[in-house]
Amino acid sequence: MVFGIEHKVKSHRTGRRRKKGGQKMLVAPWIVITLVCVLVASGLTWGFVALLRSGCSGEMWRVTVAAAPSVYGSLGDAAQAWEREQPELNGQCIGVSVTEVSAADALQGITGTWNSMSFGDRPIAWAPDAQAWASRLTAGEATAGYVTSDPVVLGEAASVLAVAESTATGLGWLGGEPPSWQDVMDAAAAGEISLAAANPRSSTEGLVALLNASSDGAGGFSQAAADAYAAAIEAGSSAADASALRTAYAEAADPSQVMTLLDYQVEDFNASSESADPLVPVKPSGTMVGAVASYLVLGGAAWVSPSDAQIAERFGEFVAGQVASGEFSDPDLAPVEDEAAALGQTTPESVGEAVRAWQSGAEDLNVLFLLDWSSAVMEETVAYEGEEVEAGIAAVRMAVDMVAEMEPAWTAGLWEYGVGAGGESNWRSVAAPAEMSADGKSALTEELYDLSENATYEGGSPLYDSLVAAYEEMSAGAVDGASSVIVVLTNSGEDTASLPTVEETAGTLEGLGGGVSVYTVGFGSANSANLEVLASAGGGAFLAAPEDGGVLGEIAPA
Repeated sequence: MVFGIEHKVKSHRTGRRRKKGGQKMLVAPWIVITLVCVLVASGLTWGFVALLRSGCSGEMWRVTVAAAPSVYGSLGDAAQAWEREQPELNGQCIGVSVTEVSAADALQGITGTWNSMSFGDRPIAWAPDAQAWASRLTAGEATAGYVTSDPVVLGEAASVLAVAESTATGLGWLGGEPPSWQDVMDAAAAGEISLAAANPRSSTEGLVALLNASSDGAGGFSQAAADAYAAAIEAGSSAADASALRTAYAEAADPSQVMTLLDYQVEDFNASSESADPLVPVKPSGTMVGAVASYLVLGGAAWVSPSDAQIAERFGEFVAGQVASGEFSDPDLAPVEDEAAALGQTTPESVGEAVRAWQSGAEDLNVLFLLDWSSAVMEETVAYEGEEVEAGIAAVRMAVDMVAEMEPAWTAGLWEYGVGAGGESNWRSVAAPAEMSADGKSALTEELYDLSENATYEGGSPLYDSLVAAYEEMSAGAVDGASSVIVVLTNSGEDTASLPTVEETAGTLEGLGGGVSVYTVGFGSANSANLEVLASAGGGAFLAAPEDGGVLGEIAPA
């Protein structure tokens, strides 16, 4: 089996067998002699080729490549093609295992704590869907030397604005000179359009749009342009990524809304939409940065051995050959003619300036995870990230995923609750709030993993008292310029262990008014009505736990 594909061989003939004693075919002796010689020669040739191709032995050693969703399938095909050539290193059969990881998640893991539970082994090579992510990686002092080989350019998607055809026509953005980014900002300021942007922290489409909108026109960064872009988004809206933007657009049905997308995402939306007013891609003049997908070897990372880096480099050479010959193709990407120019669209300096400006304009986030660890969380299984797991394990995984996405200046802490969890109280602090630096993320992730191995508490799910105590704790530590959020993770929401009712608890939360937001995340059979009451009283929202995570984008400040 190669990559889980089993090659089946028939062991029996199909169709009739020839009867014995049937009519014989007369063949001249010289034909028989010639045929035998050909068969013998063919057999010798096959044996020689087989001998040449048996240069490796033993179980195949594969290294991991983390690939963005848009190139995951194509790189997986390339990996299978490479393995069919039976590559070897010092007699060992070698190959690559391609895993699907968004560029934002991969960057967070490469620079901090890698979430092996969600994404498998740490990568030896990385294929982000925009070179801008690689520029962010090499912009850090500690990670500047991680990439040890020249990038292999895989293709490019264009950064565009998705505009309803009627709106683009009315603004004169079709059929002539495209608008400049300043024209777009002016239209937003005048209320002619509402700009909806994807978050540059969590999406490729958001990152390349930020770089284009904040450009000084000469490949550098303009603070004034960045401020205008931020003001347009504040007047409009933002979302975690293209998927969330498109969902909101479809629900709002507002033709004045303009979204920051990639060109193929516009095509995908139109293909699945029956709107009489389709979206058209508008590429503002001055747009210099596209989503240039590339393959990078992380040979300078501490976890990468020289032999693993060599295997990744060998695969990169194979992919480069496929790109040059046209064998490598991806439906989401256009070929790149000038690879040097494509890779030169971004620099660590320009990307670093733009991202720092964006982050400085956003609020910090302080999170307290309030995790239900009553026996109910292990009595029900739910789907999470393609697996059926206990609700408590899904909650832990979701919290780990959120921690991995957090900015270094944000803080996070962890409480668990269950009857008797804190001795006389039904809750306890597992991890005090700490900044989400690389060390902070690692420590909190370990606490979450350790918690998942502990026994649960019998006697019900004491959410109400625990939530009030957590709210009071967060209120006491709230600071200006930061959002304080409690994230409840449970598959219950019904509390027979606390004295107050859900309505009384909601009244208490409203009375505290401490500037803390409550988000309740319900798994499986959670009582959504009760969780909605509590979240509303806490100024937040109830979220039905998505199977693929992504909750942080719903609560983090833009």
